Order: sequence, then structure tokens, then C-alpha cells
Amino acid sequence: MTSATAPREPAQYVTIGIDREVFAIEVGIVREILDLQPITRLPHAPPFLVGMIDVRGRGVPTVDLRVKLGLPAAQPTANTRIIVLDVPQQGQGRGSSLTIGVIADRVFEVTALDGHDLEKPPQVGGRWRSDCIQAIGRSSGTFVIVFDIARLFADDDMVLLDMADAVS
Repeated sequence: MTSATAPREPAQYVTIGIDREVFAIEVGIVREILDLQPITRLPHAPPFLVGMIDVRGRGVPTVDLRVKLGLPAAQPTANTRIIVLDVPQQGQGRGSSLTIGVIADRVFEVTALDGHDLEKPPQVGGRWRSDCIQAIGRSSGTFVIVFDIARLFADDDMVLLDMADAVS
């Protein structure tokens, strides 16, 4: 069997919970998953940008995914996590990324989603911006919304870069 006809392995995703929904983020851009830690607030930051955290001596801008998705902020729980991501920057050349932390209500697991089982998101409106959704899949009988992380943060690259540079 040649590599062109060899079956592709399912892609690996970290599944997270935001409100009552399950979202997925490609494992390849996840740097690490942290317990909630102190966040230094930043004056004049947009509402979704809760502040900066220290990750191994480096300041990392941190975003509340609930607020970014248009939901109200929620009180942290014992399950709240910060996922540190290396977000590809659109239009910045191959290999260019921005390190950010995203706050999720909970982290479930790493799961495989087969490309054959992923569907394009419907264009019928709803709670989430469909342009930031790459696909919808299923895992353990539950729908999983696969983020297009680069597109989700594309409009915010400059704000996040400025915040990261300010503390570097």
C-alpha cells in the first residue's frame, strides 16, 4: 500500500467544555493545560482578555473563552482550566504563532476524530460564530464542535501581541 492510499490516522483533539457545549482544539497547538492560577488584570483590555499569567517566566495573555464566544463570564470552579496554545497567525508566514492562554470551564480528554466523520458547520446562525468553527464531529455519542482557533483569534492578533510585548 502506498502512502497515497494508506488510511490516515484520525486527528487528535483536546475536548473542552464551555457552558453546556463540547469543543475540540487540535492537540498540535496545545502547549500545556494548567490549573487556574492568579491572573494579572490589564487596564483598558477588551472584555474577553482577562489578563496575563506567568508560564515558566513568560507573560502569556489569557482569554476567557466564554466571553469570547459571547457568553457571560462565570465564576471559576475546581474544574476550570487554562489551556496554553500556540495559535497560528494568519498571514504571518509558516510557523508564526502567538502563545495565549484560554480559560475553559473544564477539560475532558484527548480524543481522536476521524476526518470522514467531521461535517461542515451549518450556516443557519446560532449561539456560535460559524466562521470560527472548522467542523462538527461526534465523540462518545456527543456532538463536538471543532474550533478554527486561528480564525477565532485572527481579529485579536494585534491586541494580544501588544499585551504580550508589554510584559516581555
